Amino acid sequence: MAISSVLGTRLAVRFGTKLVVASGLLAMTAFYAWVSTGSASTGYGTIAAEMIVAGTGLGLTAAPATEAIMGVVPAAKAGVGSAVNDATRLLAGTLGVAVIGSVYVSLYTSRLSAALPTGLPAAVTRTAHASVGAALGAADVLHRGGHAALGLSVRGGAASAFFHGFSAANLVAAGVAAAGALIALTWLPAQPTTRPVDTADVRNVGAATGTPALDRAQ
Repeated sequence: MAISSVLGTRLAVRFGTKLVVASGLLAMTAFYAWVSTGSASTGYGTIAAEMIVAGTGLGLTAAPATEAIMGVVPAAKAGVGSAVNDATRLLAGTLGVAVIGSVYVSLYTSRLSAALPTGLPAAVTRTAHASVGAALGAADVLHRGGHAALGLSVRGGAASAFFHGFSAANLVAAGVAAAGALIALTWLPAQPTTRPVDTADVRNVGAATGTPALDRAQ
């Protein structure tokens, strides 16, 4: 992400903010779509490759997009512009976690209810619905308690329910990222914008340096 952030700002100057930011969002789309195909057998090499795609997409998106926002804010209002930029990013991140998490939990719970074996003790059922980690823990307890078949059934049901919700949640995120790419291609300025000259700033600089304001502005 650090490398692509540096490259992203340079590429935006050369090829345009619109193209670079949209490319970053498309990389995020590919990342979420790729992650949605994960399973219990997914290896660390695949996960590392997925994270490289994610970091590249984030870097190409965040740095040029922030530059595009701050480039149109007068210097005297840079603090306000930065605060609004951060606030919208934090709000969107919070909503994203809430929405995607709700999609996952809803699908996990419904799939698990159908996958758990009948006759399972109520306490085990409640534990399994709390989280996938709790479900796997309950399966281990059943296995050690002499109910190996029941434990395997709970483990299999929990794994199936987890990846069902996990895949759907990532596809939702991929759809949002793809929509963001289309929005960037439609409305984002093609080139990085230049911050407008603030008359008050020019006057202050001129007074501080002894240079006439008009000459300094030129």
